[in-house]
Amino acid sequence: MDVVELEGVIDPTTAGYLESKLDAAEEGGSGVVIVQLDTPGGLDISMRDMVQRILASRVPVVVWVGPPGARAASAGVFLVYASHVAAMAPATNLGAAHPVDLGGDLADERETKAVEDAAALLRELAAERGRNAEFADAAVRESVALGAEEAFEEQVIDLNPDTTGSIDELLGVLHGRQVETVAGIRTLATSGPDVTIRFHQPGLITRILHAITDPTFAYLLLVLGFWALVFELSQPGIGVAGAAGAVALVLSFYAFAVLPVNLAGLILVLLGLAFFTIDVFTAGLGVWTAGGTLSLLAGSILLFGGVAPAIEVSPWVIGIVVVSSFLFFGFVMTVALRGRKRAALTGSEGMIGLSGEARSDLSPEGQAWVKGAIWRARALDGPIESGSRIRVKRVDGLLLIVQEEKEGE
Repeated sequence: MDVVELEGVIDPTTAGYLESKLDAAEEGGSGVVIVQLDTPGGLDISMRDMVQRILASRVPVVVWVGPPGARAASAGVFLVYASHVAAMAPATNLGAAHPVDLGGDLADERETKAVEDAAALLRELAAERGRNAEFADAAVRESVALGAEEAFEEQVIDLNPDTTGSIDELLGVLHGRQVETVAGIRTLATSGPDVTIRFHQPGLITRILHAITDPTFAYLLLVLGFWALVFELSQPGIGVAGAAGAVALVLSFYAFAVLPVNLAGLILVLLGLAFFTIDVFTAGLGVWTAGGTLSLLAGSILLFGGVAPAIEVSPWVIGIVVVSSFLFFGFVMTVALRGRKRAALTGSEGMIGLSGEARSDLSPEGQAWVKGAIWRARALDGPIESGSRIRVKRVDGLLLIVQEEKEGE
């Protein structure tokens, strides 16, 4: 017997994880798979993949909305209806399955088609499993939701939530129950000395991919990745910030590819960050700063706005990010770049003769620490190992031409 935990937004990572666990359960001869569900909803295409796999499962699938305080909203309703046995812990809720668009609110004609399609699917699942079809229709058309007790009274779920407050209680209630699968009628054996319970949680890679699909995390990855890249571009050489920024941006774009993102909001966020970048390299507070602040603010509000309340970024997070971006780009980076330009324009002669330390192998170019800052440096007479003392011989813009300083010189 297997207990599979599903928590958070339903996305391709979640769908692939559930499918792999059902495949393994069938191959391993498992008697039942219990899906512990807590989700605000997610992508229609991922939900349908999961529904199809549950319907085709040769192993009985029990979907338990739990622990107390959990929910099965939107796409989660379809998983509950698709299960062979549906159960909920006390103080949980189910419903609000009205479809939403990946780009925000649906146009009238498209909304009608999407609603009819979703309602038809949920009604068919209700008929297949003998559950309440009226609630299924209302959950899609009117975003109706039910608590656990109401769901049991309305025959939406199969087990009394008073008896399924935990996995242990659920196992006791399930024992001896008969369910019909594509492989025929199965009798559940969920208690006794011969029953082995295997608890499954997503692996590290699955957790990472699933975590970055959290809207707030994806939003922060995008902004912080941009910060890191701009910082790296303003510095001589290539460092950790550039690599980390690139990775953060790739992960954020993966998240935005699977999340219900408002395209106009995403464009505004990127435009705002681009405006800030221009402001940094023109080294002046002005129209670019104002444009970047307003664009980032508007884009952040629209990014997940109008999609679903459960998939929105907190206004507090948006406020902190916008103010921090204004300070980072408008002051910190601008002041740093002005100082570097001033040193390059007026202090070239003063750099000649200064000593420092190679911070990477100079073969022939790398990074060096001179006069309290990291500089791009080129070895004049052969390679110089990292950690060696160096002396500046001449300056070419922001590039220092250096020689190794031998001991005693």
